[in-house]
Amino acid sequence: MQLQSISKQLPNSIPISMVREDIDALTTLLAVYPEVNVLRGQKVLFKAIDPAYKDRKMEKISNAVDSVNAFSKNFKSNNAVSASKWLTDERDKMRDPQYYD
Repeated sequence: MQLQSISKQLPNSIPISMVREDIDALTTLLAVYPEVNVLRGQKVLFKAIDPAYKDRKMEKISNAVDSVNAFSKNFKSNNAVSASKWLTDERDKMRDPQYYD
């Protein structure tokens, strides 16, 4: 059985020698993966992180929140108690030992 290098098993890894030869190899991986492990041998030397990753992630989250809010405006419930209030009340009930008697 032939051993494979760790960078073949973990696609978000790159050896330091490849980074020294061509920095574009690292930037290409950062375009695909938000975090890339740079290896020396089979140990992680450092982790390269895409600086715009958090901004893109927060933008996706805010877009999702906006779409959920727009959806919820169209479909209001006729119940007097909101789901979050009901959940909070149920959690409070479950903390009480008498709930389990």
